[in-house]
Amino acid sequence: MANPIVEDIKLKIKGGNTVTRLIIINVAVFLIISLFRILLFLTGNNGGFTSLLNFIVGNISLPLSFSGFLHKPWTLFTYMFVHIELMHIFWNMITLFWFGQILSGFTDSKKVIPLYLMGGILGGLITIILIALVPGFSVFNGLPLIGASAGVTAIIIASATLVPNYQMNLMFIGPVKLIYVALFVLFIDVLSVASYNNVGGNLAHLGGALMGFVFIQQYKKGRDLSKWMNRFFDWITGLFKSSPKSKMKVAYKRTVSDEEYNYKKNVTQQQIDAILDKISKSGYESLSKGEKEILFKASKN
Repeated sequence: MANPIVEDIKLKIKGGNTVTRLIIINVAVFLIISLFRILLFLTGNNGGFTSLLNFIVGNISLPLSFSGFLHKPWTLFTYMFVHIELMHIFWNMITLFWFGQILSGFTDSKKVIPLYLMGGILGGLITIILIALVPGFSVFNGLPLIGASAGVTAIIIASATLVPNYQMNLMFIGPVKLIYVALFVLFIDVLSVASYNNVGGNLAHLGGALMGFVFIQQYKKGRDLSKWMNRFFDWITGLFKSSPKSKMKVAYKRTVSDEEYNYKKNVTQQQIDAILDKISKSGYESLSKGEKEILFKASKN
């Protein structure tokens, strides 16, 4: 008999949106690590559990050195799903939920996971490079880097770059434009670099921020940096799907000419670009009902 909790999680991963899937994966990894930590505590720091926990965390955390990274290149991907402390994952996932919903609402949901991954990858690489090259950071050489912060920061900056005047209602503060939230995040990260408190994480945030900014600048120019990664995901998904062969053949016929089809496609893109420009200048609430409908339909394509 199938476990209802496990089945519900599977359903959420398969049918939920991309933000939900990222949160579930991060939480699942956190719970597995926490389980080993609890067992370690209950057994009085048993040597076997200690070695196993160190082995697991050591092989999914990103070592901040060129030699460590070359020995464990997969950690450039896995580190961004690893959290040890409860408040670390709590704030990362809350922020991911807020800004992931905003980004997917103004673009489409298939942008979130690729940007999260690319932000985490660039953040990790920039951190390794700076720690190797900047003398003041040499004391952090070889230390492990964990957490979703770089990928989350990429999504924050991407959202603020796309719709800077969109307002969030912050507790005890009220409505605040995204651009100010993003600038505050960057300001804190820059100041924290010289504090020797989580320097690796702060450098990774800046790398993620750079990725988020570049991603949206290219998106505004009609270049989708997430396309290649989504195609790869679709290919991987296709390997595990088996569709029954059908003898029926269905013929599709385009009802308009190529010229008319391309014209309508270009007009639609121009409308979307104009709407995004209007949001950037006057905010989402300035849109008419028709413009909101166009943007909503475009996000579903």
